[in-house]
Amino acid sequence: MLMKKSYLLALSFLLFLNACGIIAINENDYRALPKTYFKYIKPFNLGLVTKTVNYSDSVFLYEINTPEIKKCLARYKYVWIHLWRPYCEADYCQNVTFFEQLAKRYQKKKLQLLFISQSYDPLTVKKIMENSSFHKPVFVLEDASYGHKLRKAHKLFFRELNNNPAFHSKNGFDDLLFKDTLLVYAGNRMTARVLDSLTGSIEPEGKAAANLPVNFTKQ
Repeated sequence: MLMKKSYLLALSFLLFLNACGIIAINENDYRALPKTYFKYIKPFNLGLVTKTVNYSDSVFLYEINTPEIKKCLARYKYVWIHLWRPYCEADYCQNVTFFEQLAKRYQKKKLQLLFISQSYDPLTVKKIMENSSFHKPVFVLEDASYGHKLRKAHKLFFRELNNNPAFHSKNGFDDLLFKDTLLVYAGNRMTARVLDSLTGSIEPEGKAAANLPVNFTKQ
């Protein structure tokens, strides 16, 4: 009886995690991707960063890795990286229009958004994009560089890009902002207030611009 209760509790917990957008097997779907879907997976190139995409036609995921991201950091004044979970059902994950609209506010600051999926799921991506006003390309963490496991990839991604000792995390962050190749923000919820302060649009509360980076989110 006790074993049965324990099993039911464990099953309920897994279902709860899945409902919250956490894949029980903790994988990026690469190994489960049907062979016919690989035509939607394309290599990265720098020209994609400023490309406008029409998702009503088709959808491609562009594999990206740390060396390629560093090329972007070297080219643009500000680079905002958002690690996205297409399988997450929360409003913050599904409302992808928010990310592009927020990034557009800082075009004059030469800010570029890298919107990076953590999973290989082109059909889910297409469905979400068709119900949005999002027109940026969607990149995906390259399986060959970061592996199949979501948490491991998340940690490795942050470890390889973190060039600022002011930021520490065992698990990594969803949002990273770089200025002149230096990491100046790491957190899990980007806002206009954060971008305003870090791009010099307004003075950060209680901090002089010279004292940046400011770690708004500590983990």
